[in-house]
Amino acid sequence: MDQVTRSTKQIGTFILYTFLISWLSWSIIIVGNTYFDALWYGQPLFWIPMLIGGLGPAISVFIIYRKSKQEFKEKSFLRFVFYQKLDRRAWLIFIAYLVWRFSMVWFAFGISEPIAIIYLFINLPLFVLGGGFEEIGWRGYLQPLLEKRTNYIVSVLLVGVIWGIWHLPLWLIIGTVQSALPFGLYMLLAIILSVTFTAIYKYTKSILLCVLSHAWFNGCIGLAVYIGSSGYLQLNLSWKVFLVFTIEFVVSLILAIRIVSQRKKSNFASIGEPIESN
Repeated sequence: MDQVTRSTKQIGTFILYTFLISWLSWSIIIVGNTYFDALWYGQPLFWIPMLIGGLGPAISVFIIYRKSKQEFKEKSFLRFVFYQKLDRRAWLIFIAYLVWRFSMVWFAFGISEPIAIIYLFINLPLFVLGGGFEEIGWRGYLQPLLEKRTNYIVSVLLVGVIWGIWHLPLWLIIGTVQSALPFGLYMLLAIILSVTFTAIYKYTKSILLCVLSHAWFNGCIGLAVYIGSSGYLQLNLSWKVFLVFTIEFVVSLILAIRIVSQRKKSNFASIGEPIESN
């Protein structure tokens, strides 16, 4: 089997497993709401299928690892996720992202209470479990595979679109943040965040820091979410929100393209090919 065929099969297998696990889990909630007046948002039993669905990308990668360990350089799945050497630049990029994200929420949503930071750190493990671990699949597995088949821009946009579509059943579950937002707007957000998290992955080479960055995003946005008159979660959007996400998209895209270009030049140099000057 040639490399192109193998990578295509890997991509298809991951997407198939991820959508089956997540959509079937979330369908249990939808069926419970529709036909049995059960599993409503916030109820204890609701969180079991909800979390299993959210862990779909990570579970899929683990299944693939168990079936095809030779695809992974690391000897164990835990090393694949957690064991990447982090240099000073990686930590600086990660810390800069944490500061930016909280500053963005403070500016765009008016969240400025000191207690908010305490809330974030206390609940960070929950945000890791309920969102952060998605990155094992999206940035840790799917993104590198797609980049082998196409260029960086196309691959990161494809991951964003697939990621957005993957969330689609959540619009049928009353009470989720997604159900309070237009799907088109959420798809745009997924693409922007795909660019952001991929840029972090490019600079840090760390799935773990992507996991923590995703969890931090969920935590920061969680500070801006409130319970509306309907009794469900709501999120107010203003021009400030669109402004900060536009800035984030442009900066993340420039940074990622820059490092991809640098690595290509380095690879050319390492095999004796001439480097074109700008």
